[in-house]
Amino acid sequence: MRLLIVLALLGAACGQPKLDTRIVGGQISSIENSPYIASLLHGYFGIFFSHQCGGTLLSNNAVLSAAHCFSDRSVSAWRVRLGSSLTSLGGSEHEVSSLIIHPDYAPRLILHNVAVVRLAKPTEFSDRINRAFIAGPNYILPDNTGLSASGWGANQFQGQISEVLHQVDVNLINQQSCVERYAKLKEIPGKENWPDVTPEMMCTGALNVGNKGSCKGDEGGPVIHGGNVVVGIISWGFECGQNSYPSVNVRVSSYANWIFNAAS
Repeated sequence: MRLLIVLALLGAACGQPKLDTRIVGGQISSIENSPYIASLLHGYFGIFFSHQCGGTLLSNNAVLSAAHCFSDRSVSAWRVRLGSSLTSLGGSEHEVSSLIIHPDYAPRLILHNVAVVRLAKPTEFSDRINRAFIAGPNYILPDNTGLSASGWGANQFQGQISEVLHQVDVNLINQQSCVERYAKLKEIPGKENWPDVTPEMMCTGALNVGNKGSCKGDEGGPVIHGGNVVVGIISWGFECGQNSYPSVNVRVSSYANWIFNAAS
């Protein structure tokens, strides 16, 4: 039997290559289906805030996201919208008190692409705002496990970011197959600098079918198992929903302890 450990947060407790990460092949979804999802809004001069990345609410004041989203480390440049299916209105908008970037984050290789955003004031839980659980260090999933990814990314390569939340059902891709496919990509002239798939990453999609995966605007958002356990952070991939190249995500179980401590 697989040993499954979930760490719950209770109570109050980009450089080369260009990243293309958006929801492809999904459908419009309601925030009640993903009450843990957050829209991370970036603004200039304290105004003109717009959706930049996704995130996952872990407690009433901590949001999990991807480190590569935060080339701007000024907390005043960020807001977090919770409880809305839309990026521009509805729900509640929160100021940010701190951005905690994984100390080993390597932008060029997209390694340790993990960050935790702390809210200036705690949110209140409801049917539209609720936390997800962290997949613990021994949370093991077999190949082809069904997962879901949500976000406001575009629904096709080079498309526009969506105003409305989408969700797509995907499968966990065999790790060695994903490693080999991206190694072959790097053999193509002009693609030599693409990152490697490492054990701290997990791949999702629908191989040899395509049109299912993440795309620009989804990065930082959740890959979910069992309805409310975050197992992946949308990170990078080649184009969007490619039938040969899966979406690549941070493997949350590899960082469970760091995430728990940063969010507590």
